[in-house]
Amino acid sequence: MLEGAYTALDTAEVKRIHYKITALSAVGVFLDGFDISIIGVALTLMINEPAFAYANSPLGKGLMAASTTIGMLVGAVVFGYVTDKRGRRFMYMWDMIVFVIFTAAISVAFNYWSLFIFRVILGLAIGADYSISTTIISEFSPKQSRGKLLAVNVSAWWVGSAVAFVIGYALLPLGLDAWRWMFAIGIIPAMIVLVLRRSVPESPRWLANVGRSDMAELVVKEVTGKMQELKVEAKKASLSTLFNKKYLRATLFVAVFGFSYDVAFYGIGLFTPTILTIFGLDHSEALLGSAIFATIAVLGSLLCIATVDKWGRKTVTILGFAGMTLSLLVLTIVAINIPRSAFAVGRYAITIVCMYALFQLTQTWGPGGTDFIFPQELFPTSIRATGQGWGTSVSRIGAILGLIGFPQLLAFAGLGYGLVLFLVFSVVGLLATVFLGVETKGRALEEITD
Repeated sequence: MLEGAYTALDTAEVKRIHYKITALSAVGVFLDGFDISIIGVALTLMINEPAFAYANSPLGKGLMAASTTIGMLVGAVVFGYVTDKRGRRFMYMWDMIVFVIFTAAISVAFNYWSLFIFRVILGLAIGADYSISTTIISEFSPKQSRGKLLAVNVSAWWVGSAVAFVIGYALLPLGLDAWRWMFAIGIIPAMIVLVLRRSVPESPRWLANVGRSDMAELVVKEVTGKMQELKVEAKKASLSTLFNKKYLRATLFVAVFGFSYDVAFYGIGLFTPTILTIFGLDHSEALLGSAIFATIAVLGSLLCIATVDKWGRKTVTILGFAGMTLSLLVLTIVAINIPRSAFAVGRYAITIVCMYALFQLTQTWGPGGTDFIFPQELFPTSIRATGQGWGTSVSRIGAILGLIGFPQLLAFAGLGYGLVLFLVFSVVGLLATVFLGVETKGRALEEITD
């Protein structure tokens, strides 16, 4: 395919339909951020119920924290491939239906293992939405604004996370059943999005790639107001394409990048209330502090939106991993060397707060924003959702390592050595970006991939 095959889409002004598609996709990501973060709050409550007592153990806590992530590991790559085969719009609807059903099921779970199973199935839908929502945004977006719109999409995760901690804090007075209401609230935005997504058209790039050029041309006209003849070579979706020589570097990069980032991010993000209590805060103060740090993460995501199309994807990712590495190094040194009784007072408290804030700011500015951008720009239309699914699935293996490994290290070696796990993988992510990353800003998708 020649550069310029989708000139009308690539050079269009950002219009209402672009914002609509981005917003409806972002709510799915918002719900993921909400769900992943609210379990961190819920775990502190459900452990007081006999039916959920297994969550008191390090392994039980880690498994429950990772339950949705386990589902995402499978759902992202499987349904990413289905999205490339059946179309973006098909899965765009079905994944949200599953989300509504199993969010409701979670709120009435009757014991530890029922909750675990419901959350794994919910994770299948969330993983699918990661592949679909980013792909549909990228394939409609003008090339000069594509990074910004994709960064807006992922920024919704941090908004969802912040909202989860705020709602968790607000519902604490409801007592032991508060965690059930925390999950049930997520049904409301999911139902609204399910209805509104029906109006989103199929991706013209996908339509043209499967030989339905006439329909693709009509969608391009609907979006841009211009007619453009689309003569493109149809290519079949195939998992094996990820590993051919042409795309092997991209496949390796998004895997190492995503795995490394998610070890640190999920471990820190979900266990923020636990970490803050170790640093000397009580339960309610830890939840309030988690909400504040999640809000700082939102600011970092806004910084990504402002800079990713100007400074470039690779630059902001390197700066983000560098900030994560510095902050985790300082926090690790503090946690290993400072007596626990001193954590919450004097200069140690200032250092902890500043480094925690730096971590949250830089991780969302850098890899937390570009992990939704790189896979979309490095793989062609025929495997774009599959490539996103691959990156998401491998990253969730890293998330599971962080979520299950951290409680074990915390129990047996203490907080400082638990933080070493996150520090090591922040360095790995930084090195992967430096040596494997490719700058893609301002280029048409077909220019990058063909």
